[in-house]
Amino acid sequence: MTVAVVHADTPEGRVALQAAVREAADRQQSLVVLHPLDEPDEVEGVRAQVSQVAGTDGWELLSAVHDGDPVGTTVELLARSGAERVVIGSRGRTATGKFLVERAVQRLITESSVPVLVIKAG
Repeated sequence: MTVAVVHADTPEGRVALQAAVREAADRQQSLVVLHPLDEPDEVEGVRAQVSQVAGTDGWELLSAVHDGDPVGTTVELLARSGAERVVIGSRGRTATGKFLVERAVQRLITESSVPVLVIKAG
């Protein structure tokens, strides 16, 4: 079994990655990092960012260049990963933010075929 995490080089992305590393360890499952790319040459930079948080072993990177729809690409990567759950970070700090989930997070929640664990940054 596998835990997936949606990676972004943002505070909420780093918090999600940290939570996913713990989740995978607690469940004794492998970790797969999902990252929709703007450009193909970003892969090594993404690997370096993930390694700073997750270490160099025990995870796999699944990435693809998106065609203007990073959430759609993320949903496709999630389906390919075979993960049984996905972790994603969220900014929602204000009262309104707690009520209204960011559009991309909301879309991932509705389009995901597996449970989504939303981690609040901050």
